[in-house]
Amino acid sequence: MISGIIAEYNIFHNGHKYMIDEVKKHSDKIVAVMSGSFVQRGDVAISDKWTRAKTALLNGVDLIVELPVCYALNAAPNFAAGGTKLLEYLDVDELAFGSERGDIDLITDAAHTMEMEPNNISSSIKKYISEGLSYAEALTKAYKDIIPPDILTSPNNILALEYCRALTKNESGIKPFTINRTGANHDDTYICAGFASASKIRDMLFCKKDISSLIPYKTDILKGNTPYNISKLDTAIIAKLRTADAGYLRTISEVTEGLENRIIEMSMYTDSFSDLAHSVKSKRYTLSKIRRILISSLLEFTKDIYSPFPEYIRVLGMNRTGMEILKKAKQNCPVPIITKTADFKDNSKQFKLDLRASNIAALCHPKQHSANTDFKISPVIVK
Repeated sequence: MISGIIAEYNIFHNGHKYMIDEVKKHSDKIVAVMSGSFVQRGDVAISDKWTRAKTALLNGVDLIVELPVCYALNAAPNFAAGGTKLLEYLDVDELAFGSERGDIDLITDAAHTMEMEPNNISSSIKKYISEGLSYAEALTKAYKDIIPPDILTSPNNILALEYCRALTKNESGIKPFTINRTGANHDDTYICAGFASASKIRDMLFCKKDISSLIPYKTDILKGNTPYNISKLDTAIIAKLRTADAGYLRTISEVTEGLENRIIEMSMYTDSFSDLAHSVKSKRYTLSKIRRILISSLLEFTKDIYSPFPEYIRVLGMNRTGMEILKKAKQNCPVPIITKTADFKDNSKQFKLDLRASNIAALCHPKQHSANTDFKISPVIVK
């Protein structure tokens, strides 16, 4: 059996290792689809994608492919759509994911319910939004008598639900499998029995604290990889927005309902990415969404780039088992499989966005700012 995981590994920690070990109790091969330069919460990844791929390969993953930026830097449904489709291309049998609930039947039932969309749900959501609720709050309230609220509000449950919805929508043969999260929850600020959230570990890295007990590999793998910091893009993002017009911003991913005007207005009064995101945020629009939009504007991630069908598979790393998975997948894969960037000649907007993302993310490193690393670094091979 080949199991698939959709992840960011931002940073790879003991919780990720625990999940892989649990999956390997019934599966002998693991493929991971991993975000590249930017992540779903609207931030630059803590380190380059090859370093993060290596940590996963050393801890049980057999093949790592990149989740293109148009999915990684997007809302949960689109994040899930890209990840699940890439796993389908690679002939994966099972999608494994963590959840607070740990109840696959409940999650899949909720996914089927939402795909069928009972009567009056759409009108109820519109009504609640008109009353000032965010979309997420309106959705939860509209389904309160049908779906347990925590399925729609807990971070990992939300992603689990979207994975199952994507599989349902595509009539996929991939079977969902969930593992109950253990230890610290998403974004928790405490350490619990050797487990900590990625957010907590990232904060410790920025403060130069010892994280060795929280990761299942030696910290020398990260040596020289000083954490990337989105604040390095403050001037670039503000400059882009101060010189942009509303027409351009309306083309950017996730921009809706006149939000472009507020973003441009507030960019005239702030001088940092963080301050701008907080000034634009409202009850209706989450901070993560605003952060994604601001980064997307700099990357020139326009709405026409997104498609529910990824245009290629970009390999970041593999071991011998991963090579076997890849060799077999190539026989029927409907899209090109990229192991060497220079060999990919397709005029793909998705791929060009990935290259821009890598070049811009490089500016977030405190020392190493060189561009075109996609052309200079080969997939990681772990023997």
